[in-house]
Amino acid sequence: MQARSLARAAVLVGIAYVLSNLTGLGQRIIVTSRFGTSVEYDAFNAAFRIPDLLFSLLAGGALASAFIPTFTARLSLAQQALAWRLAAVIAILVFIIMTAVAAAAALLAPFLVRTIIAPGFHDESEVALTVALMRVMLISTVIFGVSGLLMGVLQSNNSFLAPAIAPSLYNIGIIFGAVVLSGQGIYGVALGVVLGSALHLVIQVPALLRILSGRGSAPGRSVFSSRELRDDVRNVVRLMLPRIVGLGAVQVNLIVTVALASGMGEGAVSALNIAFATLILPQAAIAQATATVLFPTISAHAARGEHDEFGAALTRAINVVIALSAPASIGLIMLGQPIIRLLFQRGTFGPQSTAAVAFALMWYGVGLVGHSALEVVTRGFYALHDTLSPVVLSVASMVMNVALSLILAGVFSSQHLPPYGGLALANSVATALETLILFALLARRVPELDMQQSLVASLKSALASGVMAAALWAWLSLAGSGNVAALVAIPAGVAVYFGTAWVLRSDEALFAARIVRTRLARHMPLS
Repeated sequence: MQARSLARAAVLVGIAYVLSNLTGLGQRIIVTSRFGTSVEYDAFNAAFRIPDLLFSLLAGGALASAFIPTFTARLSLAQQALAWRLAAVIAILVFIIMTAVAAAAALLAPFLVRTIIAPGFHDESEVALTVALMRVMLISTVIFGVSGLLMGVLQSNNSFLAPAIAPSLYNIGIIFGAVVLSGQGIYGVALGVVLGSALHLVIQVPALLRILSGRGSAPGRSVFSSRELRDDVRNVVRLMLPRIVGLGAVQVNLIVTVALASGMGEGAVSALNIAFATLILPQAAIAQATATVLFPTISAHAARGEHDEFGAALTRAINVVIALSAPASIGLIMLGQPIIRLLFQRGTFGPQSTAAVAFALMWYGVGLVGHSALEVVTRGFYALHDTLSPVVLSVASMVMNVALSLILAGVFSSQHLPPYGGLALANSVATALETLILFALLARRVPELDMQQSLVASLKSALASGVMAAALWAWLSLAGSGNVAALVAIPAGVAVYFGTAWVLRSDEALFAARIVRTRLARHMPLS
């Protein structure tokens, strides 16, 4: 894709991600209105950790980062038959492995809950509830395994829309469970997770069938040796193994956070979970959308040895992501309480829950730029078939995060602040350092990646964000932090940021603004 086509595709996928996250927001509003930050919701969030861990390690990001470069390389070399045979073999392997591992996790669920996930849960009824919910949701892990691979196949064929809206169907499934199966209590939400995973898979099937139906006229070598197929499968496995370790480090961070928060009083686990889910709203729309569209493109550039194009596409993507995530970070930090109040405060989710979630969100918001840039930077390594470098940094970041969590939780407690705020800040600091180091390593490996241009762009974004922060502070000082003031503050902050970016001639911010305006005006479709 050309830079402008890439950006337009990223914007459309970003819009789809926004819609997906709006449905996610809707399901969280519905669930939290019923359960607030209660013991039941703590159990649900703790139970979700193991299914999420298994999916992430075996069939989520690890598989995508290994499969897409290998699959795309065959497609870019006009070897479609071999590419599709590889996809079929990997799908079968994923299903078998995910089924076996999910079954083992279900058997070990009591041990996992008591010793790893939530050692702070001392009430046996809460432990039993967590175990039962985990066993239900492990079914979704197997379904997501196949669905995750299908997303990689579609994205490699530049078909982004179905994978982008699949999360919306997942959230609709959870909403169905929370509303229609409300008589089952929190079990209804767990059943909704399983239903949502099935919808996540089904919505992508028509797009796959369209691609398969068009293969007949596609050029490509139809005969290949079994050795080539074995080599490709081994290559996927070889690339996956370091990525599994890296994602394992990320999941260890999440598990440690839940384990520590489980001993910090009722609602701490849920407060962190809701705050992090809120952080993901802008992160998905900005960074995940850009990285999703970028990855097949830079993988193809790398496969063809097009170094200049690879560096230019990656540099522009990193700069645009920083230009958009910086003001979003300021918004989360300064407007967290009214945002959470507007979104969630209803039913059993009262002012106390709002204050708890907003406090965690403020410290998570500090790390939004780091989380967003990391999505793009790591794709650069994966496109070069290097999953080891990000893994080493991810493990180092995990160790740092755990150490900082223990230190900062103590610091916050000593200042009579909720200690889970220290857990959120530890995550932000560790992620920022990981991103900076990875970016420096990637710039050394790829001279075409213009680090100086990125530094200048980042400084402009930081300055414009500072002006936006000052404007928001002045407005909130005058108008207060009520709902109306917050609703006015959001578009006003955006206007101040982009106005300052225009004065500073921030090409990336203005480029993103033009693309968004053009996309919204034209409603251009993307297959």
